[in-house]
Amino acid sequence: MRILCLLSWIIAIAASSAHALDFEDYDFSRFSQEVTECDRLASHGRDPGHVAPAVSSSGMDKPAAIAACQQAVAADPDNPRLNYQLGRAYGYSGRGGEAMPYRLKALEADYPQSLFVIGYLYSIGRTIESDICKTYELWQRAARYRRLAALVALPRHSLRGDFKACGPAISPEDLRDYLNEAKAQSNDYYVGMLVDDLLAEVDERYPAPVGATDG
Repeated sequence: MRILCLLSWIIAIAASSAHALDFEDYDFSRFSQEVTECDRLASHGRDPGHVAPAVSSSGMDKPAAIAACQQAVAADPDNPRLNYQLGRAYGYSGRGGEAMPYRLKALEADYPQSLFVIGYLYSIGRTIESDICKTYELWQRAARYRRLAALVALPRHSLRGDFKACGPAISPEDLRDYLNEAKAQSNDYYVGMLVDDLLAEVDERYPAPVGATDG
């Protein structure tokens, strides 16, 4: 009996260590990191690739940002950061249709911020046809790059059942990995409170096997 218990414990430990997600570091250095006027006028503070101080929607000079980002994209058309920022300036100007080609251009480069934003737009059907399964796909990719918003939103919507029609569900272990990564990234009180609540919900629904704890 003791041998069986020990064997069960070993299997649980092996399973808990084998599941670990392979997070990736996005290589922003593949594209120019030179600060442009587009960056100065349209940077998003939560974009992991931003190279200039954040500019809020209310604080953005939108016509100037559009003009500067058009010029920057013309000079460096494959730079996903600049394309994302031009899309952002258009979007905040109420010109979502004009924003979308630039947002999608950034998406082609798997740009983490664009992965999250386009996933969000799919979830609400704004300027693009609603498709929650595209949200599921894009947010998983964004979360693998450690995009904080995706690390939190993906488990939250999964626990709500929003992705139940979208293929294999995220395992409880992966939900915990996403949330623990979010917790490690942010010292924001409210983010931490939300993450703790979500972790508690995961543990309530899917109790971890006895002995399957870190360390």
